[in-house]
Amino acid sequence: MNTIFLGLALVVSAPALKGPAKDESPPIEGTWQLVEWVQGGTPVGFWDGMTVEFRPDGKRICKEGPDSFDERSYKLIPKTNPPAIDLIRPSGGPEPTVYPCIYKIDGETLTISVGDPSGERPAVFESGKTVRMVMTYKRVKK
Repeated sequence: MNTIFLGLALVVSAPALKGPAKDESPPIEGTWQLVEWVQGGTPVGFWDGMTVEFRPDGKRICKEGPDSFDERSYKLIPKTNPPAIDLIRPSGGPEPTVYPCIYKIDGETLTISVGDPSGERPAVFESGKTVRMVMTYKRVKK
């Protein structure tokens, strides 16, 4: 009988499993395949194998064609709701081009709402006046 009480005491006092902290953004790291691209309210055509890999070091590798890889970067903006991210692209000049964005991850789907460079960060996930484009991705399984 003492064994049962000891077992119950251990279970009750054990720490609970923890999910992401309230202020943490969903995990964006990994490889994502583009499934939908809308710009100015109009669907955009794209290569079927188009992917982006978000790496933990702030780099992202964009595969835009069978032999086309481009290294860019990103910066997560902490403690924002919805989660915010800056997509950074080399401009060919001294300063890179920074696209203010928001994103959401719902299961295995990543949606990024992209604003204009040097513009305001979008507040919605619909292509329109304040949103340059909305890109939807599915997580690529390893």
